[in-house]
Amino acid sequence: MKIHFVPVLLALTFFGILSCSGEDPAKSAFVHVTMMDNAFHPPVIRTFKGGKIRFVNEGNNPHNAISTSKVWSTETSFGNLAMFRGQQTDVFFPEDGVFPYFCSFHASPDGKVGMTGVAVIGDASYNHQTNISKSKISKNWTGITRKVPSQYPTIQNAVDAASPGDLILIAKGIYKEELIVTTPSLVIRGQDRNETIIDGEFLRGNGIMVVGADGVAVENITTRNATLNGVYWTGVKGYRGSYITAYNNGDYGVYAFDSVDGIMEHSYASGSPDSGFYVGQCDPCNAIVYDVIAEKNALGYSGTNASGNLYLLSSIWRENQLGIGPNTLDRELLPPQKQIVIKKNLVYNNNNTNAPSKKLEYPSIGNGIAVLGGMENIVEENLVFNHKNYGILVTMNIDENIWISNNNKVRKNEVYHSGRGDIALSGPVSVGNCFEGNRFGVSSPPLLESFQSCDGLRYPHVGDLSSSIGLLALFVQANLREFELGSYKNQPIPPKMINMPKETFDTVIPAHDVFESHKYLIEKAELPQLTKEEWKTAVQPMLTTGFRVHFPSTFKTWYFHLIGFLLPFTIYVAWTGLSLLDRASILRSRVDSYFWIILLLPFLGALIYMYSSQSKIKPIVRNSIVLLGVGLFFTILAFAVYAITAVVET
Repeated sequence: MKIHFVPVLLALTFFGILSCSGEDPAKSAFVHVTMMDNAFHPPVIRTFKGGKIRFVNEGNNPHNAISTSKVWSTETSFGNLAMFRGQQTDVFFPEDGVFPYFCSFHASPDGKVGMTGVAVIGDASYNHQTNISKSKISKNWTGITRKVPSQYPTIQNAVDAASPGDLILIAKGIYKEELIVTTPSLVIRGQDRNETIIDGEFLRGNGIMVVGADGVAVENITTRNATLNGVYWTGVKGYRGSYITAYNNGDYGVYAFDSVDGIMEHSYASGSPDSGFYVGQCDPCNAIVYDVIAEKNALGYSGTNASGNLYLLSSIWRENQLGIGPNTLDRELLPPQKQIVIKKNLVYNNNNTNAPSKKLEYPSIGNGIAVLGGMENIVEENLVFNHKNYGILVTMNIDENIWISNNNKVRKNEVYHSGRGDIALSGPVSVGNCFEGNRFGVSSPPLLESFQSCDGLRYPHVGDLSSSIGLLALFVQANLREFELGSYKNQPIPPKMINMPKETFDTVIPAHDVFESHKYLIEKAELPQLTKEEWKTAVQPMLTTGFRVHFPSTFKTWYFHLIGFLLPFTIYVAWTGLSLLDRASILRSRVDSYFWIILLLPFLGALIYMYSSQSKIKPIVRNSIVLLGVGLFFTILAFAVYAITAVVET
């Protein structure tokens, strides 16, 4: 469910000013291309000869637009190769023609695969067909192994020479390169997970980027210090990431975007300012995340607009800012997010203020599992503990629209030691979400399972408004850049990880029919186990109470909690009580229509009475309690307006 705001008045004002300005419309007009994560929208744009295209980045990732002929780019007009969220630039086109372009961060170097678009100018003709010609896939190993560096000096050389179905076997060593894969059905494998390392040196964008190449598997390797992503698949059918270590990369650790039929398994990700593991913009995704560890990231898992046949199973999410966060956003295609299963995960201690983060990730801190604007998801049989805000939270998400979470099921989880509530449903609006069979200490609001049961009573209440107020407080502070954000460049180096077992190492299978061949894991899923020492370190009991303000407890957090949540109750008591006392002093024991108006019309009834001729309340008293209360509450509204507009502008 979404609530959409249409700024009609602003649009009318803008066009009115434009029409009266005397400027030649032909010179001022432009067409608009939105840079989403990671696609241009629309992919084909037309304008007149001499016109201009305005490129606006509305995604979370840096983007650019470069013509395949290298004749023009957004870098020339903008002044920087990378355009970040909210930034825009205009590109002029003085001649007729067809101009393909691409994003150098999220497409192949030839601009044929990945994040690509086409500008059609003037009377030029264009046949709206894809310019991608994919090679034929191979579901079996060809028997050919291309060894690096004994046969090929670089990994890229081996990949460029390979045919679908080949194995790229990489010896131990540190490889200072960025690998771009456009050949399908390759298996890219390190000789040793801990000692075969692709190092971006904080200079190169991606460790491994698989663009439009179906069926590519990446195995037994470490990627680190990339300015964007550790391992990244985009626009593919069939992918597998096994025994990967991805740490201290500038965006995501292991990342599948606009891709289906895949698995991320037996892998580790840390030190990412977005998420350690990410599956986004797919429906149905037909994907599994199994037996992974995500720690010291902003988000352990994030899945924007990832829907359908997506399972997060038997994994550990700890010491991030947020453990698991499926979410809906407008900045990617296919909203809303819906219909995934989060099952048998161990989620704890996600309160890490030192983790690397971007400003819009920070407000999610202190939560174990948060469904942010998602629909029809199932969260079941997870163990969640030690979170300073909420263990499991179902809440809305704000982007260009407000996305309301609805029809989610939270059942049979064990949730303990949460600061504000073990299981929580935020207000002011909640539709069809249910909680049942969970073992927990405190719910927010109280009696949540009793009144929002999955198979029994479903009382139409609206959830806990204080959770939304708290999130808004953190959101505003993040936009004001009042939180110190950690850097991905100085996060701890992880310990050595388990290598791919020999029996698996001896098998070479390209990543096709992945979901079908791994569906057995859904029933096999078990809760990860910790050693006794790990348990002693992990368990940190805390008092759970809804009176605790959101973590981190800053002045603004307290202010929002007191003014935004408690002030309306104080105003109601003050206005209603004063009005009733005044009316009682006049009528003695009698009751009239004003009495019922005051009682039955919250806030409004008291206002009507206090400013009526029947009221004997002194003007200075009346005006003081009305104007002071309303004025304080309007400061919260002002902050809220700022928060919503700032997310677009920055």
